[in-house]
Amino acid sequence: MTEHQLAIDILLWIVALPAGWILGRLFKALVFPIFRKHAERTENNIDDTFVSSAEKIVVPIFWIIGVWLAFHYSDLFFEYKSDIKKAIVVFTIVCITWASSYLINEIARVYLLRLGKNLPNTSIFSNLVSGGVFVVGLLFILRYLKIDIAPALAALGVGGLAVALALQDTLSNLFAGLQMLAAKKLKPGDYVKLENGDEGFVEDIAWRNTTVRALGNHIIIVPNSKLASSIVKNFILPDSQNSVLVGVGVSYDSDLALVERITIEVAKEIQGRVDGAVRDHEPFIRYNSFADSSINFNVILRSSDFTSQYLITHEFIKALHVRYNKENIEIPFPIRTVHLKKEE
Repeated sequence: MTEHQLAIDILLWIVALPAGWILGRLFKALVFPIFRKHAERTENNIDDTFVSSAEKIVVPIFWIIGVWLAFHYSDLFFEYKSDIKKAIVVFTIVCITWASSYLINEIARVYLLRLGKNLPNTSIFSNLVSGGVFVVGLLFILRYLKIDIAPALAALGVGGLAVALALQDTLSNLFAGLQMLAAKKLKPGDYVKLENGDEGFVEDIAWRNTTVRALGNHIIIVPNSKLASSIVKNFILPDSQNSVLVGVGVSYDSDLALVERITIEVAKEIQGRVDGAVRDHEPFIRYNSFADSSINFNVILRSSDFTSQYLITHEFIKALHVRYNKENIEIPFPIRTVHLKKEE
């Protein structure tokens, strides 16, 4: 190779490598906004997913094209051309596998949203899908490199027992998570109360643990195996509506029929105007005890979801206090009468 040809080959590599990256960035910045705008006009979300997946690999693909052109028109690394070609193909398969993993996960997410609560979208599901796609990509790479995978599979079979024993806790959490998803009794978004008294919204079910976000905005992390074997109260199933019980006490001198009528009127007004209340629910009361200083009863309202009960209770207590004062219905203070016996 002459010095002139060597200089041209070196210049070709120097120009081709950054040129592919720059063109990829320009293509991504100039063309993909048009694709995204067109995809947003359609009602189907699948085209948005395809655009996002292609956008992730456009720069690597342009860079690969630059490397391929430099490789094809240059003899600078002639003795390594076979290895460079293999590296380019392997890198291309990796990029396509990565984009395919994202694409399949997003398509699955779109369809899971359409199916609603029947198949929840969780990290464990996404990890399994991604793992399956990357295994297929690895098999393509091994097939291209003409590597016989039979000995590797045999070795995995022999070492599988040792791996299973070493990862016993991890595997138990993984299968517990899959079991909970298959049972369809727990999914992200559900409000649950754990056996130890902690409660909150299920954020995610991952391959090792389940994340619960409490109302105080802190995170509770529970291993899947422990969650699957414990008693969990799900406030969302069979539906998201919850009864709201508000305890009230009135004086023994009260007209109980009047108390019932006034209380139900206030409860109906709250059910009709407070956000999160079930509009068609007919509230009612149930007297339950003769207490030390009052006759006690529960008012039963209904909320459309678990957290709305707090606002409903708040507004109901305020409105009921105003109405009782207006109707001269007494909510007594705790009273204790002490009789002193005088010894002779």
